[in-house]
Amino acid sequence: MKPKPLLFILLLALLLSLCQGGDVLILTPAQAEEQVHSTRDTELDIQWVDEQNGTSLPLDARFQDSSGTMLRLGDIIDRPTLILPVYFHCPTSCSLNLSHLATAVKRSNFTLGQDFKIIAFSFNAQDTPAKAKAAKENYMPLLPEELPKEDWLFLTGKEEHIRALTAAMGYRFAQQKDGTFIHPSALVAASAEGMIIKYVYGSFISGDVDMALAEAIKGKPATSVRRFLDYCFNYVPEKTRAVFNNIKLLVLVGFALAGVLLFFFLIREKKATKDTAQGDQHE
Repeated sequence: MKPKPLLFILLLALLLSLCQGGDVLILTPAQAEEQVHSTRDTELDIQWVDEQNGTSLPLDARFQDSSGTMLRLGDIIDRPTLILPVYFHCPTSCSLNLSHLATAVKRSNFTLGQDFKIIAFSFNAQDTPAKAKAAKENYMPLLPEELPKEDWLFLTGKEEHIRALTAAMGYRFAQQKDGTFIHPSALVAASAEGMIIKYVYGSFISGDVDMALAEAIKGKPATSVRRFLDYCFNYVPEKTRAVFNNIKLLVLVGFALAGVLLFFFLIREKKATKDTAQGDQHE
């Protein structure tokens, strides 16, 4: 019965090894997030988001909503507004950003529609109103029934208007060869007049979002709670893959070590049992 703990370790190591699925190690969301953070260069924070607190958004920029209607940004922003840059076929962080924001809205002390609006706009000029509509239909069920869904807009636009808005926000992004984008997870809280008040980074927890909304309602620019960015999971894919490979190697080494320890443990137990049996015979 004594070898059971080692057998358990051995089986656990084997399970982890089998769960790797080729070049991708299966991790929990928290572990995956930790690995992304460990691969990013913290010095890039200021390169990807250059805060422009106190400056005005390009209110004459025009975008199409999910129904295809062309809207002027200044006509949309008639109350404090959260503005989240995304793209609608993002494989990882954009989906998390939208769902995290929906959760923050659900828990907020402020009321969507009554106190603020939300704009999720695509920085991919290839995205269409049809994609925006599909995205909206996907995330609106996360909100309570009573909240007005029309006050969370999903927008697409032409390159010049996208660039005008992202430049005003100090938000940078880069398209990769596979069509995905490197981009930070960041949103802007703007006043009813279209002034940038505060930035929110990371997982958009309700406390951070509410503080940004409170400042936007006051209309006075404020410093961000934290200068920390989450990046799209594709960020520096070579480094991310290297981290996974290193973990895979550690798991395999652990598996081999557990096997060796178990082997010697069983030999020792067998020898001890044999010695005990011989001692009993002598008696």
